[in-house]
Amino acid sequence: MKTAEEARANLEQSLPFIAGRYKAGVSRADWATAAGSDQAETNYAQATQRAIAAKRRQGAVKQVSNSEWQERSSVKGGAVIEERMRGSLDKQSAKWSPIYSRVQQDILRLAPRTTDYRSNITNRVVGTVDSWKKHSGKL
Repeated sequence: MKTAEEARANLEQSLPFIAGRYKAGVSRADWATAAGSDQAETNYAQATQRAIAAKRRQGAVKQVSNSEWQERSSVKGGAVIEERMRGSLDKQSAKWSPIYSRVQQDILRLAPRTTDYRSNITNRVVGTVDSWKKHSGKL
C-alpha cells in the first residue's frame, strides 16, 4: 500500500495533465439534459432539505475560524478574482447592461427627490428596486 507521501507525490505529478483531461471531458459531456431534468430538480430539493434539517451549513461554518476563512479567502480568492472578473466583462456587458439601461429609464420617471427621507424611500428607492427586479426577471 502507498504511503500518504507517495499518494501526494503521485497526485502532484499528475497535475500538469489534469486541465487538458478536464477540458476534454467537459467538451464531450451533456450537462444540461441531466441537470435540467425533473428528477434532478427532485434530487436537489430532497438533498437541500436534508442538509437544512441536519444544519450541515451551520456545522461546517463552525468548523472554520474567522481568521482561517479570511486567510484562505485572501490567498485563494485574491489570486484569481481579477482574472476571473476580467474574463466576465463581456458577459456583464451583454446581460447586465441592457437591464441597467431599462432601469435608468424607469428612474427618470420616478417622483423627484424631496427633503423627506421617508418619502424618498417610498417613492424612489422602492421604485428603483422594483425596476431592477422587474427587468432582471425576478418580479
